[in-house]
Amino acid sequence: MIHAIGRRDRRYISTVIIGAGHSGLAMSRCLAERSIDHVVLERGEIGNSWKTERWDSLRLLTPNWQSRLPGYEYQGDDPDGFRTMPETIEFIERYAKLIAAPVQTHSAVISARRSDNGYEIRTRQATWHCDTVVLANGACNISQVPALASAVPARIAMLTAAEYRSPTRLDSGGVLVVGASATGTQIADEIQRSGRKVTLAVGEHIRVPRTYRGKDIQ
Repeated sequence: MIHAIGRRDRRYISTVIIGAGHSGLAMSRCLAERSIDHVVLERGEIGNSWKTERWDSLRLLTPNWQSRLPGYEYQGDDPDGFRTMPETIEFIERYAKLIAAPVQTHSAVISARRSDNGYEIRTRQATWHCDTVVLANGACNISQVPALASAVPARIAMLTAAEYRSPTRLDSGGVLVVGASATGTQIADEIQRSGRKVTLAVGEHIRVPRTYRGKDIQ
């Protein structure tokens, strides 16, 4: 339950969850099961990072059968397939509706600090006072750009994986993809298939097989 304190934009609640992706929604479900009042604050829409910071053709690395959230799991007819980005967004949005998560969209948190009785969370719409804060705003939202990028001539366009969408949106010419883990290999493969010349810069890493003895490595 939300209790107003003084002005309409000051509110008290037991727990504030920051982020309405799969982690924030899973926490919301767990709190609801324990009758703990809470709110989920989301800077954009539900599943915002998937909608705004992923390339169009992305596929998950985990098979569909492994897509599970508290009280919910994959229900389609292709358990060994790999979800596309639109399917992932739909999965998260459907879960939010199923659990009736108390999400407030377009409520970007601009500060979070300790207060005398817990925490004070500020958005542009309201100030929340709570006992507990759950940070579910993602672990990979800030791109790590090496310092040597500053030495690249200005005429060469540079994008992070969060900014890349599809080959059609790239400038003409060859493409260098730096990093050969899952993201780099998926993007390099797509660009090469579009007819572009691609160089994939591979670091020192180990790649496990996709399947082993007939079973998915996951």
